Amino acid sequence: MSRITFQSMHEQVYTQITDVLMRGGFAPGQKVSSRKLAAALGTSDMPVRAALGRLLAEGGLVQNANGTYAVPSVDPVRFRDVMELRALLEGRAAEQAAGCIDAAGLRELEDCGAELDAAFAENDTQRYLDINQRLKFTIYRYTPSQTLKAHIRLLWLQAGPFLRHLNGRLPQMLDANFHDEAIAALKAGDGPRAGAAIARVILAGTHFLLAHVSFAEDDTAP
Repeated sequence: MSRITFQSMHEQVYTQITDVLMRGGFAPGQKVSSRKLAAALGTSDMPVRAALGRLLAEGGLVQNANGTYAVPSVDPVRFRDVMELRALLEGRAAEQAAGCIDAAGLRELEDCGAELDAAFAENDTQRYLDINQRLKFTIYRYTPSQTLKAHIRLLWLQAGPFLRHLNGRLPQMLDANFHDEAIAALKAGDGPRAGAAIARVILAGTHFLLAHVSFAEDDTAP
């Protein structure tokens, strides 16, 4: 075991909060308390405040007039913009990954695919969101473009909280699940087909949510 440094503690706190945001662990409009997060993480308030400030700068959080933090609400126009850009960038990332992914990565994707199927069968939204994020970022780990990966992560910070509105609706989304097609294309080294399948997953989810979920009237993004 190695000693945790001041800098690495800050990074670990930031990573954990970011992962929760991307996986829909916070709801749009929800207030985020540094004190409660510090208690949950078992840390002091300082690294949590540093992480929240960083997320504020990245657009993952907004700051209220009284100085408290909150998850941004999303209007339908902004949601569509974010998700369509996700489809474009993540489709490109999957296309690039097809020529780079190794056997270990493909095994991890197959495991994720099986877990997604189980989440659909059990209508377990939180499990679905967790595995969906893990599957996609496993693919993007093999994308050589660091710039592409950085922009994808920023978009996930904005989209993740709203995806929790899939709660209870997974069976209705089954026909829009193209993850198996993406995995098969990656195994075959077919980049264009893998990219198209990932884009279809994202856009199908976008259209479903736009049709079935109520959005905020105003965009509260900074």
